[in-house]
Amino acid sequence: MKHRRLARPRAQQHIKRSRLAGVTLVELLVSLVLMSLITLATVSLYSVNSQSYKTVDASQSLDDNARFALDVLGQAFRNAGYREVVVLGDVTTPANNSASTLFDVCAAAASTEPCPLLGFDNSRINTIAAVDDFGGAARGGVNLSDSLAIRFSGSGTGNDGDRSIVACNGRTTPAPTATNLADIGLSLFWLREVQGEPELTCTSQGFNAAGTWARNTEGIIRGVEAFQVMYGLDVTSPPDEIPDRWVSASGVGANWRNVRAIRVGMVLRGDPGSAQLSQAQTLYPLGKDFIGTSTEAGLIFTSPADGRLRRTYSSTFLIRNAL
Repeated sequence: MKHRRLARPRAQQHIKRSRLAGVTLVELLVSLVLMSLITLATVSLYSVNSQSYKTVDASQSLDDNARFALDVLGQAFRNAGYREVVVLGDVTTPANNSASTLFDVCAAAASTEPCPLLGFDNSRINTIAAVDDFGGAARGGVNLSDSLAIRFSGSGTGNDGDRSIVACNGRTTPAPTATNLADIGLSLFWLREVQGEPELTCTSQGFNAAGTWARNTEGIIRGVEAFQVMYGLDVTSPPDEIPDRWVSASGVGANWRNVRAIRVGMVLRGDPGSAQLSQAQTLYPLGKDFIGTSTEAGLIFTSPADGRLRRTYSSTFLIRNAL
C-alpha cells in the first residue's frame, strides 16, 4: 500500500523560507548608518576627553613652572642690596674697606654702576659674558620684555662662601674680597629664545672653576613669552618706606634707591595643541587693572592663534634691605 506524503500547510512553508532569507538592502544600509553614527559619536567623545586631559595637564604644568619662577624671583629680591658683615674679635666691620660703599653710587644712565636694583624696559642682554652688560632700554626684548638686575654681597670666604647666599640659578656667592665692583653678586633676569622657545633666563656672577669671577647664564623656565616689571616708588620726603606710585623702569629715573616694592608679571605658554580653542588672545602680564597711566607697550600682550594654552601670573614683592 502506497503512502501519500502529506503536504505541509502554507503557513509553515512561509516560516521556513523566512528563516533562510537574508537581510534586505534597505536593512543593510540602515544598519551601516547606525553603526557609523555610533562610531562617530565614540570617536568624538574620545577626542574631546583626550583634549580635555591634555589641557588639564598643560594647565598644571604652567602652574608648577610659574610657582617655581616666582619662588626664584622672590629669593633674589630678598637678597637685593644685602651687605656682608663679618665679626673680627669683638669688632664688627665690613668684609673689606669698600664693602660699605659698593652700593653708594647708583646712576640711571650708567648700567655699569652697582645699583642694588637696575631695570630696563624692552631689554635684552647683547653680550652674555660681558661683566658690564646689564641690559638697556629699547634693545628689542622678546615680546617687549624687560630685564632686571639685582646686586648683592655674598657671604663667607672661598669660592663657595658659606653657602647661605645664592644667585638666581642656585650658585653660591661669597663675600666681596676686593674693591673691584665685579665681585658683587648678581641675579640678572631677562628673556631669550633657545631653539625657537622663549625662556626666563638667569645670569649670575661668582667664582668659576678657574677661581676667577665670571658670569654664568642658565635658563630657569621654558615657555615664558613675556616678562614685565614695575616698581613701587617711595616719593615722600622724608621717605616713609611705603610705595606711593607704580612706574616702569623708565619712570624710575635716578631714584632706584627709592624703590620699595617690585611687581613682576609673566605670560607662560604650553605645548602646541594644549588649548581647547585656537584663537588669538589679549593678555595682561601684570593684570588688566595694573596698567594705570603707563604707556609701555609691553604691558599688553597679544598672542598668535597657534593652539597653545596661555596663562598670566603676577606677584608683588617688598624690598627688605635698605637701598
